[in-house]
Amino acid sequence: MQGPALLIIFVLSIGVILLAIIKWKINPFIVLPTVGILTGLAAGLPIAKVTKLLSDGFGSTLGSIGIMVALGIMLGKILAHAGATEQIARLFIRKVGSGNMVMALAITGYVVCIPVFLTAAFIVFMPLVRDLARKGNISLVALTTSLTLAGSATHCIVIPTPAPIAVMGNLHLDVSRFLFWGLIVAIPPSMVGFLLAKVFAKQSFMTIDASKFNDEVIDESKPMPSGGLSLFVLLLPIVLILIGSLMAEFLPKDHPMNSIFSFIGDKNIAMLVGLGVAALVLRKYFSSSFESLISSGGADAGLLILIVGAGGAFGAIINGSGIADQIVKLLSAWHLSLVWTGFLLTAILRAAQGSSTVACVTVSSLMAPMLVSAPTENPVMIGLAICCGSICLSMPNDSGFWVISRYSGLTVPQNLRMLTLGSAIIGVMGFIMVLILNSIL
Repeated sequence: MQGPALLIIFVLSIGVILLAIIKWKINPFIVLPTVGILTGLAAGLPIAKVTKLLSDGFGSTLGSIGIMVALGIMLGKILAHAGATEQIARLFIRKVGSGNMVMALAITGYVVCIPVFLTAAFIVFMPLVRDLARKGNISLVALTTSLTLAGSATHCIVIPTPAPIAVMGNLHLDVSRFLFWGLIVAIPPSMVGFLLAKVFAKQSFMTIDASKFNDEVIDESKPMPSGGLSLFVLLLPIVLILIGSLMAEFLPKDHPMNSIFSFIGDKNIAMLVGLGVAALVLRKYFSSSFESLISSGGADAGLLILIVGAGGAFGAIINGSGIADQIVKLLSAWHLSLVWTGFLLTAILRAAQGSSTVACVTVSSLMAPMLVSAPTENPVMIGLAICCGSICLSMPNDSGFWVISRYSGLTVPQNLRMLTLGSAIIGVMGFIMVLILNSIL
């Protein structure tokens, strides 16, 4: 099958995916490979080829990113359990001053949500945030907005959280370049989140009364790691990856140290070292066994890893059926670059079905084969554009919307303004940064 018929099949397949996830509430791990099989058969592929593409796509995707996803989630679990995330917040508050707590929360969200899930970090931080609001007579909505929007930026853009890892794996991006530019691209959205926090604090409609919450008194005497140690543990894997990449660039290929730096800078090795160091230096702050924390993190990672692999399988079938080639031809006729396409498709899918991870998995799977036909495009910038699109429009179909509403005390109309509108603004801001970088790199 060729031409317009393939594009019709593609549109129908996306429609079925959205219908199954949103209307019928079927898990994406079931939906993506099932629709992929039906798409391949409808496109005229032999049954044997469809099944081979399915397994090859699943295996190659997980082979490149599965370990990193699992280790990243486990590291985030350990940091939150040991109180390291709270200590990082306190460190930044001390450094920028108590009069700049809104800025301190933005920096905290930016840093902590690199390895820690946004919703998990939000739940952990909210008692501290409310305590800061009461003691400092600071707008609770300002602190909440600053933490949430800055955290959304790195959570959706910077590895090792699952959405950017899926993009990196599906597009076969260089890990160090994707990490470095992701950290840069996430800065403007975080700054805009801080400015929006200031704006919302002045609106009477956005007021939250921190005194209505019955939080337990925060035990300042409870043993916790220092802020510096906590920050060191969080940043260690990132630093190792970047060092490995820099040394590979500057050292001659035949230099004896090159292989050592390549080893420690490997994404999986760096994450494993980070997890091991966290276990050693934070162990005395655990109230549960290390084994139980790892088991809990593994359970959290399991389904996410399967969904990422399922997206890879779907993308492999899209590629093998010839649909990807037809989409490239259509985009060429419209003069729409892959950077714009990645951002718009991801933003639409995020708004439609709620999950930033599913949106990133689906769009990056679709676009991976398109890169082969567009050698002049910058793959890292395309990946970052997809990630920026996944920030946009967190709505009530997103489970995180309700977590943030419940733990912050924001009403649904207030959260629509803070999170839905705020996420759209910072997502666009991130994309503008991508466009600027794409034009000069």
